[in-house]
Amino acid sequence: MEKKYQIVLMILFFIFLTFLSFLFSPFFHIRDFVFHSRNKINKNELRTNINQFYGDNLLFLNEDDLRSSLLKHNLISSVQIEKAFPSTVHVVIEERRAVAWLKNNNNKLIFSADGIILNEKSLDTELKSPQIEGFPYYFKQGKIVLPSVTEDMLKVLNDLEAEFLAKINKILFQNNVYKLYLKSGIGVNFGRNEQLAEKFAILNSILDNNQETEIDYINLQVVKHPVVKFK
Repeated sequence: MEKKYQIVLMILFFIFLTFLSFLFSPFFHIRDFVFHSRNKINKNELRTNINQFYGDNLLFLNEDDLRSSLLKHNLISSVQIEKAFPSTVHVVIEERRAVAWLKNNNNKLIFSADGIILNEKSLDTELKSPQIEGFPYYFKQGKIVLPSVTEDMLKVLNDLEAEFLAKINKILFQNNVYKLYLKSGIGVNFGRNEQLAEKFAILNSILDNNQETEIDYINLQVVKHPVVKFK
């Protein structure tokens, strides 16, 4: 009876060693990263952020370390990680988008809603985001720091559809009042820093409903009583 018990223990021990060997075998080594995002990510740009994780055991992947490494890329604002056994990591990325630019040293400095500098272009480069003007700013750790009054505006710009955002040429803040200038030449008095989302929704509606009409000026200072002046 004791001999049978020893044989059973040996079999169980062998099975355990085989299982451990399988867990740590190359079968589970990470071989591929698949990125998912609204815009197509250039995997080569992220190579330095993921190279160290190739060959790691997928079962024991430190997701926090991978997430932290990817978040060092200035275009990435958030990351979700999903394991696909035996050897693939799916990475769902939320990207920062360019919401505005400002003139700095005779260049266009492009940045996101949270102030991360995304790019720098020459002044003659056409962009699909508006220039902001009239705000003091300074730089800190790769970010543009703007007055708190701009935070609401930048958040709203970040939520606008790309097609609508591309219609805005400049946003000027002067005497505590916002003025917008569209690429079509239309001037828009936005008034004070309040109800910005509603004002943009009204502006978008006015533009959509008057595509065949030439507009000279729009006043949205009072949300309930927008004023549209036609040419």
